[in-house]
Amino acid sequence: MTDQQGTLESDGGAARDAAIDLFSGLIDSADLLADAVCAQIVAGEQAYGAQSLLPPDVLRGIVGENIAALARAFIEGTATLDAPRRAGRVKAEHGIPMASLLHAYRLAGLQIWELLVTRSVASQKFEALLLVSGEVWGMIDTFSNAAAEEYRAVVDAQDRRNQQARSLLLLSVLDGSATPVEAGRALRVLGLPEHGTYVLATAELSSTGADSLPGISQTLRSAGVTSAWTTLQGDQVGLLAVSPEAGAVAVRATLAAAATTRVGVSRPFTQVAGAPDALRQARMAVGCVTPGGIGAHSYGAAPLDLLLVAQPGYAAELRQSVLGGVLAAQDADVLLQTLEEWFAADGSTAQTGRRLHCHRNTVLYRLARITELTGRMPSRPTDAAELHAALRATRLAGR
Repeated sequence: MTDQQGTLESDGGAARDAAIDLFSGLIDSADLLADAVCAQIVAGEQAYGAQSLLPPDVLRGIVGENIAALARAFIEGTATLDAPRRAGRVKAEHGIPMASLLHAYRLAGLQIWELLVTRSVASQKFEALLLVSGEVWGMIDTFSNAAAEEYRAVVDAQDRRNQQARSLLLLSVLDGSATPVEAGRALRVLGLPEHGTYVLATAELSSTGADSLPGISQTLRSAGVTSAWTTLQGDQVGLLAVSPEAGAVAVRATLAAAATTRVGVSRPFTQVAGAPDALRQARMAVGCVTPGGIGAHSYGAAPLDLLLVAQPGYAAELRQSVLGGVLAAQDADVLLQTLEEWFAADGSTAQTGRRLHCHRNTVLYRLARITELTGRMPSRPTDAAELHAALRATRLAGR
């Protein structure tokens, strides 16, 4: 240890006492200091100027409280953070930007430090002030951090309330409970045009809790589509305003690219009163995507699938009556895949074999097995229609 270090340690108590005298002087000068800080804040930050929503007397009160609290914290060595938290809360409620909040603390810190330096030089206590300079600036940081944390908490709460309010407005449109006047107001608040072409989109919520359509609002906005979203009965539901430049087909493609679950899209509609029926359409379209699959389907794009989804009882009966024997077979999955690929290949056994990486004779054998188990020949048009419909019912049921 050097002689100088020993001197500093031995004089530490005296230096601390000298610094406390300086800090005590801040309390006596709190009013003048608060006026000076407020003047600097108003001059240096447009957010606190003549157009500010924060009244000057409220700003003056906050600054005075924080200076007094800082002085007490310097003297006692511990901080009571009620004053900075109130500052963060009040400024958030009055729409003062976060950057302006933090800048005000920097300005106040500089004013306090300049006053301490001036008085320490005059009273020959400058060395004592230097010894506690880290403590001074650390306490100012503690105050500004507490104010920022409270500010964020208030803004987050406001965002949640705003989102809840927006959701309620959207729900009143979706369920048809809003009058035409109320619906128009809801659309304006939601940022949607009162007159235009809309589609309704419904996405299953992920079982993992992940977003079904990550960043979809921004993605759609980049494509020229405004939208409003909420959660309804286990689905993520969106009302989208489409345009000639971004029509329903392009919107469906955008939704499909973003989807992490099944998504259904209604037919376009121009009257907002059609939203409840569009919601029904979108939910039925979801059912036209194979369970567990990922993608977007437009209502009416596959009429047979839509019919099967609309009549799940009849679809189950069709599935069992036509393909019951196949479904009970040990090689059911192979037979179902062969039949599916045969339909996709327009009845070509050679192309089906290439799709399945097997010989065409193997395909013929499997088709014969299907005929044996179902009593229907895939090559006969009437039988093929029943087999295809039953196969789609099976796939839509998740098999």
